[in-house]
Amino acid sequence: MRPAAFPRSRRLKRRRLIRPLFDRGRADVERVRAGPVVLLYRAVPREAPGHDVGVQVGFAPGRRKTNAVRTAVRRHLREAFRLHQGPLLDRFGGRSDCLTMMALYRGRDDGAGEAIRRDLPRALARLADREIPPAEATPAPCGRPRP
Repeated sequence: MRPAAFPRSRRLKRRRLIRPLFDRGRADVERVRAGPVVLLYRAVPREAPGHDVGVQVGFAPGRRKTNAVRTAVRRHLREAFRLHQGPLLDRFGGRSDCLTMMALYRGRDDGAGEAIRRDLPRALARLADREIPPAEATPAPCGRPRP
């Protein structure tokens, strides 16, 4: 059994990898929904994240919540992912590309922890069962070029 760790190298922090996930015009971004939990994901070349990992994930609790609720929702998302990441890591561990994804919570404030513990594992299982095409060798540029 794989240890349930969530190291910093598996956290999605680079803006150039996050921004394309929210670009509605991209054909390589797909989504999985389970209740109020939505997973946006795409495959990128293994060298793009800067770490030799198979999966990088970020968490977004939603904007219309207070800071305390956003923090609590983000903690619930991280913990549920940490506990149920095994099949996804096994699937992408041996591939030549990396899966970048954002876990979004789009539900109500009350009962968020229970909904996340119920629906995030279902969404992760659906994602692990999907056929995800390999990433292109050179990632498409996103946003404007840096000076």
